[in-house]
Amino acid sequence: MTLEERDAKALWHPATHFRDLEETPPIAISRALGSWLYDERDRAILDGISSWWTCLHGHGHPTIQEAIKTQVSRLDHVMFAGFTHEPGVALAEQLLHRAPPGYGKVFYSDCGSASIEVALKLSYQSRIQRGEPKRRRFAALHNSYHGETLGALSVCGHDTYRELFSPLLVDVLYLPAPALANHSHQDLGEDSGATAPETATAIALLERHAEELTAIFIEPIIQCAGKMTMTGSGYYRRVTEAAQRLGIHVIADEIAVGFGRTGSMFASTWSGVTPDLLCLSKGLSGGVLPLAATLIRRGFEDDFKGSPERSFMHSHTFTGNPIACAAGLASLKIFDEEQTIAHLSERISWMESLRHEVESACESVVEHRQSGLVTALRVDPARGRSLPPDGRLGLALRRAALERGVLLRPLHDTIYWMPPLNISRDDLTTLAEVTVAAINTVLG
Repeated sequence: MTLEERDAKALWHPATHFRDLEETPPIAISRALGSWLYDERDRAILDGISSWWTCLHGHGHPTIQEAIKTQVSRLDHVMFAGFTHEPGVALAEQLLHRAPPGYGKVFYSDCGSASIEVALKLSYQSRIQRGEPKRRRFAALHNSYHGETLGALSVCGHDTYRELFSPLLVDVLYLPAPALANHSHQDLGEDSGATAPETATAIALLERHAEELTAIFIEPIIQCAGKMTMTGSGYYRRVTEAAQRLGIHVIADEIAVGFGRTGSMFASTWSGVTPDLLCLSKGLSGGVLPLAATLIRRGFEDDFKGSPERSFMHSHTFTGNPIACAAGLASLKIFDEEQTIAHLSERISWMESLRHEVESACESVVEHRQSGLVTALRVDPARGRSLPPDGRLGLALRRAALERGVLLRPLHDTIYWMPPLNISRDDLTTLAEVTVAAINTVLG
């Protein structure tokens, strides 16, 4: 029995319909190196989306591998309640040092959704313990995504994810956000979105509902699962400043866009703001092991001091796992030793030129945008000469790219690139060439 056959008998895959498993079985990957995955027949597949936005430094980076080997030989795991260890403390110190100024504590968890849950509960409990019981409602942005546990799902602003489970979710105030067409990386330094009509409307809604709001959730710069919509650095700055002026906590979800994705270590840096709570995961361990963290503004913990009843009673079994923390430290070491952020500008510029080439080569591309080393290209099926019979455009584009040795996972009509930060110029070129071929094959 092949691995694919064993998989079909035993596994339920995420975000995958059972019919798709029959038509396009999961590909068995045996190894990975750099920007490339290799299947059991040793066929190479370019990882154009960093395996769901996680892999920062390419697969199999020796610095991370060595850190994991060293740590597992010393301490594999110990509960983080009542115990501590060097990797957990050192990683927290490094995160506080590198993040925007003003943070004082780090709370570890094990995935992005969990870091959102931590932030949600911290904000709510702090209000109760401050004697502000009216501030029990959360705000979030239309088209946003923050995870699929129930708390995180509550603050998602997209019906695709939340509609089925809506009876289980809390009531949220949704705010508009701009969708900046043909956004270029250079726009991040120009206060993009600050004067968009959605910005003024969002601030007005915050002002109108300030007395009932405890916090607002925001994905800085890019709404990733929301078709990589780019909302702008100016929008994020103005909404954050307005919320904090009104006493509303700002919870920034940098789970996908942190650690260099936008060309800066943290996306919040582009807007010059410090959210009250900052959620991190995906690339935190270099994309190798499950790890998440919620950074907490200095002084926030004061509301939890005093009697034991005021404790934050939230825990995860693998909170602060030493091996995962060692991987995270190794990832930050790579940023320093390889000067990853400094070298991004050349790759960002090359990606800029390639996305323009894709537009020129594909009549159906109607809009494209970029922030850092993240590019999105929207296609209009009406401009093509053909369309998949089942109408599932994203799946057809993914299949066409895989047939040519590239992993893409389009969001319906939006193809995006989010490769490892150290991807080579040649591999970026391959990514663009296959994108052109996939679009023109599917849409004609």
